[in-house]
This record gives sequence, structure tokens and C-alpha cells, in this order.
Amino acid sequence: MKTASFKDNMKARLESLRLAVSAFRDDIKGVAAIEFAFIAPLMLLLYVGTIEISGALSANRKLSRVSSTLGDLITQAECFTDPVLNDIIEIADDIMYPYSNTLKIRLSGVLVESGTAKVKWSRGYGTTPVATGSIYTVPNKIKIDGNFLVAARIETSYTPAVGWLATHKVGDLSKETTAIQMEEEMFLRPRIGNNIEVKGNCS
Repeated sequence: MKTASFKDNMKARLESLRLAVSAFRDDIKGVAAIEFAFIAPLMLLLYVGTIEISGALSANRKLSRVSSTLGDLITQAECFTDPVLNDIIEIADDIMYPYSNTLKIRLSGVLVESGTAKVKWSRGYGTTPVATGSIYTVPNKIKIDGNFLVAARIETSYTPAVGWLATHKVGDLSKETTAIQMEEEMFLRPRIGNNIEVKGNCS
């Protein structure tokens, strides 16, 4: 009798354990919360990353627009004075809005002679101008003897609003807020005449 009672007791306990395991397996309450806890950090990371990448691309597009706009304005006359160039440069800040990082702008007049491009004049705003007479690097496709080119080079830095994820070693993630250096350069030919000068008086 004692043996039968012991077996019945063990059988009842095993059955109770089996039922408890089955109930735990079939209980789906709280699954959504657990899944959200796993997915939420990834979704947040993707969201922030999308914002940062979009901001950087937007700043880069605006930088290209500044370079092309300034170069295009300079090519529409044969002579400029420094005050007029200063007025043109002020347009850059309006184009770059809302990105207010300091721009480094360099405008140079370059003439190609005997297969070499040399600087005829250069003005720098927030940066050093190129020395007159120095050799200037020009793409081979437009390095044609007799070509006068306006080189509009713009530099800036983009600082992320939140930051970038950086990996300095395996398994080590950290936030980086280092600014990204951006630069654009456009080469344009004069629309009027064959040369553009910068003088004290254009009259």
C-alpha cells in the first residue's frame, strides 16, 4: 500500500509539473512587451541614424549649391571689385540656412596656358587665398589652352545633432560627435568675354 501511495504521489507531482510547464509554454501574456524591449532600441537607433544621415546629405547638397551659385554669379561679368565680391559672398549664408557652420570660401581666376593652369587672382573668405601665379589643379577634361576658369571652392563642417556610433574595438560601441569635414569645388567658364578681372575700379 505504501508503494502504491508513493507512486501515486510521484505521478501526481509529475502531472502537476507537466501541467505547469504546459501552462507556461502556452501563456502568451507579456510577449508583446518582451518583443518591444528587444526591438525598441534597434528602432530608436535606426530613427536617429536616419535623421543624422539625412542632415549630413542635406548640408552637403547645400554646400554644392553654394559653390555652383557663387561660381555662376562670378562668371556673369568681366570685372568685379572687392566690395561687390563681398556682397556676393553674403549669399552663401542664406543658401546654407539652417546650417550655420562657418564657411571657408575661396574664389580663384585660373588661366590655362601651355597645358598649365595658373592663378591670375584669388580671394579667400575665412581661408587663405591662393598665391597669384601658382599652379592650380584643374581636371584634364577642361584643361584646354586659352581657357579661363573660375574655381569656387567651399569648405565647411557638419556636426551631428545627436552623434554617430563608432567602434574603436570589437564589442565596444561609443557615441562620436566629431564634425564631418565637407568640401565642394566647381569650375565655370566666363559667360561674357574670355576673361574675368578683379580690380579696384571696373569703370
